[in-house]
Amino acid sequence: MDSLTDQVFYMNRYPTVGMVITSEGVVAIDGPMKPSDAIEWRDFIASKGPLRYHINTEHHQDHIASNWYLGGGTIISSEVTYSDFLTSLPSVEVAKERMLFYDPECGPLLDGYEIRWPDITFRSRMTLRLGGQTFHLIFSPGHTRGQTVVHAVEARVVFTADNITPGNYPFFHSAAVWEWFESLALLESLDVDWYVPGHGGPCRKDEIPRQRQRMFDVIGEVKKLKDLGLGREEVQERVNYIDRPGLEHPRVLGDRAYLLQKNGVGIVYDALGEHPSGQAG
Repeated sequence: MDSLTDQVFYMNRYPTVGMVITSEGVVAIDGPMKPSDAIEWRDFIASKGPLRYHINTEHHQDHIASNWYLGGGTIISSEVTYSDFLTSLPSVEVAKERMLFYDPECGPLLDGYEIRWPDITFRSRMTLRLGGQTFHLIFSPGHTRGQTVVHAVEARVVFTADNITPGNYPFFHSAAVWEWFESLALLESLDVDWYVPGHGGPCRKDEIPRQRQRMFDVIGEVKKLKDLGLGREEVQERVNYIDRPGLEHPRVLGDRAYLLQKNGVGIVYDALGEHPSGQAG
C-alpha cells in the first residue's frame, strides 16, 4: 500500500483503489479485480478502522467484482451505475470466470462468492460527512455514462476513476463521449493536491490537459476516417491507438484490450453524429 497523507492510501493494482481514514471509520473507493488483492486490501482497511462506506465509481467489472470480499460497509453508486451493474458481470458464473482469468490461483477464494449490489444510489450529487471529513460524490459521466468522482475535501484529494488514466489511453467502450470533456473541466476546477485515477499512480492537475489531448487524438482519428466516407466497421478495424508509442498497453487485459478498443471506436463513431450538447429539446 502507498500513502499520499496519513489519512489517504491507495493500491495501484488492477484497478487503482483508494481509501480515506476518518475518526469514525474508513471510506473506500472501488476494489481490486483479483480476489487475492481484494483480500489484501480488505485486511489493510480493517487495520485502519471499520469500513463504513464503499463507493463504486462505475459498473465495470474491475471496479465492482470485489464488493463481496470487502464485506461490511454501505455500498454507494450513482443510479446509472446501479442500472448498468449487470452489463459487466451478468452472473456469478461470469464473475468467477473473469476473476480466474486475472487471478488463476484464486479458485479456493471463490467459494460462496456473490455479486454484491450498491445499497444506496444518488442522481447528481451526494455528500457524506464522517469523522470530521467531507466527501462530495459527483455524477460525472465520461469513461462510463454513470461515472462518479469522489472529492475528499479536507484531504485535498479526488478519486477520478477511469475519467483520468495517466500515461495511458482512454477506453470509450461505455463512454459518454462529450460529457467526458465536461467532467474533465469539473475535475480541473477542484481545489485539490492529488488526483487518484482508476489506473496508474496519483497525478497532479497538469495530467488533465494530457488526458484531454489523448481523447482529442482518438476522436480526431475516427472523425478523419468517417469524413472520408468509411463505415463504422471499417473504421473500427483501422483505428489502433493502444499500441501507439508513448502509451502504456494494459498487458493485464491481453487480447481483450483490442476488443474494448474496437467497441470504443464504434461509440466514438456514433457520437460524431450527435450534437455535443445533446438532442434538441
